[in-house]
Amino acid sequence: MKKKIEKALKNVILIDNKNIIESGWVKKIDLLNNEIRIHLSLSNPAMHIKNKLIKDITHSIRNQNILDTIRIKTEIKSETKIKPVIKNIIAVASGKGGVGKSTIATNIAVSLVHMGFHVGLLDADIYGPSIPLMFNIENKSVSLQHKNGIINPITSYGVKILSIGFFSKYGEAIVWRGPMVTKVLRQFMHETNWGELDFLIVDLPPGTGDIHLSLLQEIPLKGVVIVSTSQKIALSDVNRSVGMFRIKSIYVPILGIIENMSYFPSPSKETKERYFFFGKNGVRDFSKKMNIFFLGEIPMLQKIREYSDLGIPVVLKNDKIRNIFIKITEHIINQLHE
Repeated sequence: MKKKIEKALKNVILIDNKNIIESGWVKKIDLLNNEIRIHLSLSNPAMHIKNKLIKDITHSIRNQNILDTIRIKTEIKSETKIKPVIKNIIAVASGKGGVGKSTIATNIAVSLVHMGFHVGLLDADIYGPSIPLMFNIENKSVSLQHKNGIINPITSYGVKILSIGFFSKYGEAIVWRGPMVTKVLRQFMHETNWGELDFLIVDLPPGTGDIHLSLLQEIPLKGVVIVSTSQKIALSDVNRSVGMFRIKSIYVPILGIIENMSYFPSPSKETKERYFFFGKNGVRDFSKKMNIFFLGEIPMLQKIREYSDLGIPVVLKNDKIRNIFIKITEHIINQLHE
């Protein structure tokens, strides 16, 4: 019977296109009087992943024509090299690239630090990492100490930071297939000395691809913040992202949406006129239509671009912009407790 069970378990595939036997997740199979007990060990799986495994294992074993009267019990233990204490993991996402997602993730992280929280920032954009530039951290100046395979993140402006950009040369193309990306992200999450954090901000890549699905399987997200401009093409892509996060099997609460590059204020002090290059109130109207909390709008200001290019979070240099980000960050915290 044990061979039948092992054969059945080879039909259970979750990530990396490997079955749970090949992945080494199955640690032991116990055959009791009227019970089959499967012992698995995974790296901190999310609840929906546990539920899917239990369902798939039960279904596969039943298909091997094993007696229906035998009870199937699956025990899943979380096994990590270190056990960071992270209270809230929040992803910052966008459907379309170039909407300023990394700039917003950076300034939300620094805003949280200045509100008195312990904060980490994980750059999950493997193919286009921007966070090292946002903090002016060059890979040649990075010293990531490895001890027993554990990575120590770099701390800048009070934020603990980890990015694939720390391990590659500036402008170097990263050409990896999905399983390799998943492996790196798993290490960044579970084999990094994050310590005790109130918030871990995860800067996601644009789109709805493999990286997103892998992260949703690996990381117990408390919620996601969406970033967009009012441009129709941007909102079209955001609509797909919202759909992904609301799929029942991978559901993640959407804490709200931010309208970035919302307007350009008149350079004249004599007028308060605003210029809406990407359209007026597009994100606000979208939030009402999709029943998503509107977190706020960030104007298109030259200072944001200048300080981002210098690798300095703009909230540290401009009171007006700092107040905007503090208000948005407070809204995010409040939404967590809704």
